[in-house]
Amino acid sequence: MGKTFKGRTEDAGAPFLGADFWKRGVKIVAKVVRCFDSANGPCAVLRLAEPVTLNGEPTEEVSIGNLKGFVMALQAAGLDRLQVGDSVYIECTGLTPTTKGHERTDFCVEVERP
Repeated sequence: MGKTFKGRTEDAGAPFLGADFWKRGVKIVAKVVRCFDSANGPCAVLRLAEPVTLNGEPTEEVSIGNLKGFVMALQAAGLDRLQVGDSVYIECTGLTPTTKGHERTDFCVEVERP
C-alpha cells in the first residue's frame, strides 16, 4: 500500500515581512523551510531563530519575497533565489529614495547553503 499525504493551506501559510516591517538595524536569522512562486516572483518561508512580533503576536515562521532591495542583495551574493535548507542572515541597512516616489529597503544578506 502506498503512502498518504495530507496538507492544509492554513498549515503552509506564513505572514510576509513586507517593507513596513524593515527598519535600519532590524535583522533576522532563519532557515528556509519552504519555497514557492508568487505573482511577484520567488518567495521563501523562513523558520526564525528568534520569533518576531507581527500584529501583536509572536511569529516563528515568516515569508519573504520579491522586495527589490532583497532581490538585489541576493544577486550581489551571486544568487537568484533562496533554497530549502539555506541558513540566512538578513539585515536592513537603510532606505534609499527612488524615482518612483517611495523608498527602496536595502539589505545585507548572508546565505549558507549546505
